[in-house]
Amino acid sequence: MKTTRLSGRLLAGAGLCILATIAGCNKKESTVTPAPPSNEFLTTVELKLTNTADATDTLTAIWRQLDPTGAASPDTSKAAMTLRANATYSAQVILLDETQNPAVVVSDEIRQRANYHLFFFQPTPIAPGNLVIGTNSTDIPVSDGTVTSATGPYLNLVVGRTDQDSNNPPLPVGLTDNFATGAASTGSLRVVLRHQPNVKNGTYDPGSADLDVNYSVTIH
Repeated sequence: MKTTRLSGRLLAGAGLCILATIAGCNKKESTVTPAPPSNEFLTTVELKLTNTADATDTLTAIWRQLDPTGAASPDTSKAAMTLRANATYSAQVILLDETQNPAVVVSDEIRQRANYHLFFFQPTPIAPGNLVIGTNSTDIPVSDGTVTSATGPYLNLVVGRTDQDSNNPPLPVGLTDNFATGAASTGSLRVVLRHQPNVKNGTYDPGSADLDVNYSVTIH
């Protein structure tokens, strides 16, 4: 995962205009378009899940990369989910920058910039016929890394976003979601946050990635 944070520098200048009996001072007008916000910097992606039928069935899966250069391997020891079969879980995505003390909750920034961000959730293995690509789908195109399987066995997990931004019409975000499980199965869940300032349209391709991480999933 490679993310960047750019800092801006505001330059101000002052002009001196001297009026005389035979001279004047004119100022040329110009328009400057603000640069779109840069990618978010983060180190930690937490998925907090609660079974909607049993509040005692909760879990937190954590993917962490504390090396800002990305040279060291991420800590995936807690990037795993064990879910009950045929259940629905309410999910919350929490993003942190743990290089700072106290840690910065980057998901708060994502919420403030919801019109620029869109989460995607790709369960694998997945059958080609179950891969849905298009507006408001949570799936990731094959051209962007999704591998389909014609024979399975498949991970029986469907993710749906439950929050929206303030675009007109509103578009999903993905900080809150529903995870619906089917029969017992195993696989992985890829989570990608797309950074899409001024180009968000409900699809995957516009923009760039703020994060791209994987979790192991067991449904039993």
